[in-house]
Amino acid sequence: MAVMRRTMAASISSAAIFISGLSLGAGEAFAMLADDEARRAIIDLRVQVENLESKLVNLEKRLQSAAQGQLKMLNENERLQSEIARLRGQIEEASQVVTTSRSQQRDLYLDLDRRLNQQRDLQANLDRRIKQFEPLDFNVDGEIFRVTPEEKTKFEDLRESLRGGEFKKAAAAADLFLQAHPGSQLLPNVLLIRGSALYADKNYKAAIAARQDFIDRYPNHPARPQAMLNLAASHAESGNQNTARGILDGLIKSYPNSPVTNEARERLKGLRAATPTKTAPNKAGPSK
Repeated sequence: MAVMRRTMAASISSAAIFISGLSLGAGEAFAMLADDEARRAIIDLRVQVENLESKLVNLEKRLQSAAQGQLKMLNENERLQSEIARLRGQIEEASQVVTTSRSQQRDLYLDLDRRLNQQRDLQANLDRRIKQFEPLDFNVDGEIFRVTPEEKTKFEDLRESLRGGEFKKAAAAADLFLQAHPGSQLLPNVLLIRGSALYADKNYKAAIAARQDFIDRYPNHPARPQAMLNLAASHAESGNQNTARGILDGLIKSYPNSPVTNEARERLKGLRAATPTKTAPNKAGPSK
């Protein structure tokens, strides 16, 4: 946005310089032109101005459909329209002048052409900026999401950090994404990646909180069984064996046909087998 404002300000400043040049030099320049040549010059200038106004109208329509963050650009365009109105006033004043030299007329046209080229460059730059805020389709594991280019880029960087083994960086990037885009359609995926990054970094307490946050927020999400399996693993690594078994039991009962249910059964067997071995001396005493 800051870049857009600076670009627009530069365009307005250029328009102001052009108008000032007309104001100072119009009387003297047109004082030497023949009547017909002056009239033709004025008509051409009006056509150029009308074309410029038409482009500005089209630009306003596009800007009105953009995000609220683009409202400042509309204000800048209003300022530009005011400058154009001043330009039209000076053209009307110039219509009263009857003479000017051919060389000065040629210079005037060259200068106007240069100004119009600047305006076209400005419009092209604005179009590029607007595209940065336009949503696009983003495929994540076969599912299509509507996201902004910024969300897409941040999510791809986040996933790349996780795949590259940069777990702390991935967790930090996930936190920044959650803060910057709290309403993003990618939020569930970001929470899952955050939990995986924290678990891989052996920050089990934080991984438990992240995975529990996902389960609480999205009770009907297709990835919920996997999240429960991961949550149980985080508890098991933290030494909370009873909690891990309870989560696995709940997973098996709630999602008997899930692709991860068989793995949950195997892990549950492992936890149950490990517990008696660890506590066997205590249980053996009273039974004798």
